[in-house]
Amino acid sequence: MSKKTQRSLTLHEHEDGIWVLTLNCPDAVNLLSIKVVEELEQHLNTLANNSACRGLVFISGKENNFIAGADVNDITSIPTVDEVVECCQRFEGVLCKFSQFKFPTVAAIHGACFGGGLELTLCCTYRIASNASETKLALPEIKLGLIPGAGGTQRLPRLIGLASALDMILTGREYPARKALRVGLIDAAVPANLLLAQAQRFIHKRPKLKRKASILTNNIAARKIIANKAREQVTKTTKGFYPAAYKALEAVFEGLEMSLAKGIELEQKLFSQLVHTRECKSLVHLFHATTAAKKNNYDKERVAKFDDRRVELIGVVGAGFMGSGIATLAADRGVCVYVSDPNADAVGRLLHHADRYYIKKVARKRLKSFQHAQRLAMISPATEALAGFAAVDITIEAVHEDLGLKQQILQDFEAIAADDAIFASNTSALPIAAIAEQAKHPERVIGMHFFSPVEKMPLLEIVVTKATSPWAIARAVEFGRLLRKQIIIVKDSPGFYTTRVLACLMAEAVRALSEGCPIAEIDQALVEFGFPVGPITLIDEVGIDVGMHVLATMGKRLGLDNVPDLQQLVAQGYLGRKNGKGFYQYKDGKKLAPNDSISNLLGAQPSTSYTRDKIVDRCLLAFVNEAVKCLDEGVVSCAGDADIGAVSGLGFPPFWGGPMRYIEHVGKKEVRASLLALQDMHGKRFAPASGL
Repeated sequence: MSKKTQRSLTLHEHEDGIWVLTLNCPDAVNLLSIKVVEELEQHLNTLANNSACRGLVFISGKENNFIAGADVNDITSIPTVDEVVECCQRFEGVLCKFSQFKFPTVAAIHGACFGGGLELTLCCTYRIASNASETKLALPEIKLGLIPGAGGTQRLPRLIGLASALDMILTGREYPARKALRVGLIDAAVPANLLLAQAQRFIHKRPKLKRKASILTNNIAARKIIANKAREQVTKTTKGFYPAAYKALEAVFEGLEMSLAKGIELEQKLFSQLVHTRECKSLVHLFHATTAAKKNNYDKERVAKFDDRRVELIGVVGAGFMGSGIATLAADRGVCVYVSDPNADAVGRLLHHADRYYIKKVARKRLKSFQHAQRLAMISPATEALAGFAAVDITIEAVHEDLGLKQQILQDFEAIAADDAIFASNTSALPIAAIAEQAKHPERVIGMHFFSPVEKMPLLEIVVTKATSPWAIARAVEFGRLLRKQIIIVKDSPGFYTTRVLACLMAEAVRALSEGCPIAEIDQALVEFGFPVGPITLIDEVGIDVGMHVLATMGKRLGLDNVPDLQQLVAQGYLGRKNGKGFYQYKDGKKLAPNDSISNLLGAQPSTSYTRDKIVDRCLLAFVNEAVKCLDEGVVSCAGDADIGAVSGLGFPPFWGGPMRYIEHVGKKEVRASLLALQDMHGKRFAPASGL
């Protein structure tokens, strides 16, 4: 039977009077598409007419997935706001049938229970879940620029109280079964193989469970105080860029003033207003791009004939900040790590870094105490060069940006490496082909560009040369997935993709600075546009000396040779945050006022001709135009990867969806016209890319 005709739901009588409704969509995960909801309604109508039915268990037929949510494509394809409301009403009408039965209904949850799937369970009499690690409950709509649209903003606060409900609705945070039980979201947590039996017991015994929402939920005065505080926190967190968070607050707090039915009507109205917003379209685009990237041509199934084993041992050369992050994260994911650095103090700092990281996880109850010691024991540091590296699956070089040093490390590694070991460089700008220029096995050399801090930043940029073999790429991808990174695969070139586009933005900021635009105004303009930090602050963060090295590495090829020379700043000790002296002043690591002496050193004359829009246009369009050039040249394989890299690695505002989606929002003709105007004012570096 084809996927198009195969039914997703089956209904059968499990024992005398107790029926089981099983959802098993033909695709990899269960989704509540329009067709599935129609099918669900048919089965529920059948049960409504069955006078002998004593109870219903709703369960998944998947091994590790309950319901991943509603089908986003169905929602976003609805053309008008009124039709979105109608769709929500139909869905709510079906879900209400669960609560209207005279017999008890039980949702037996194993695996991911997200969005509309969780909202479905809220309509059941009882919710029980497996205590397996893969069982998570969440309302992640906020991450797509939406709010729950099937009663979640109304039923959840009434069930578990305001504090926990707001935490789930405003963050999309996933609750494991243990936490879900503690807050009252589920009524029992049992091993997965006992789910059905436990559901039957609930139907037979019909326990009267005490479900008291907190006093804060029912107290009008307390709700007003919480509402004000919540709005302040939302504004602080989102900076006003994400309307869904405000709609969620409106739905929750105004809904609690109404009956459940009226509250759900309000939720449907607010949900429908968000579906066609720029923010929702951007975030849904990023969701689809991320999903597509996980199914790229280097998927393990496609290259299993080359390399099909799990990475279990890696080597890290360099115990600096990046090396420390890579080693710490790898050990946290169960990979043994050898670390090589001749500096004993650096090795000590690496171990201290890992120790503090695991201690924090224990404090947050994300690790058991004994696991802290286990993970720390998986890191084996040495001051002896490449000690034990003959056995590693991957060696990751994370030393400073010195081509000769990197080539020497590769040469030393090849002298002892196993025949199937690969060498990866964490360089952010040096071409991988140049590093592998004298290699005996260039097919086993690859780039793995991590972002700082490694433990937090989601992106991993894997850089491949013409010589890199498919199995080496496959292993790098598998290791990246093991680290739970969002991966983009890019073609080798100076700066690859992320460093290249970011360098163009920072170079334009430095040019504006040298022309008299104040430091703070440049940063503020880009922050107000949506970047997490301004470009001048970012140069201070990475180090002025490092920034100059990156610009010199890419040089004339990217039109960065006419950037004002900052070497004089470096010569006078202006290195950035790391030594407390940069474009900004620092005290005890805290950024203070801009360093006015910088402008004098650069010979800049104060100018008042710069407006926020002019600064943004100049810096942003330099970034966007270079991103299009990277796509034109095949440095990135698709627009989705370009957007993922910019958002996940460089802080491009997610509500714009990335540079390529930004062009779609603004219009290709408008972007091209703006670039031509900038070209007239500032020169050929703003010549529009051919893709425009």
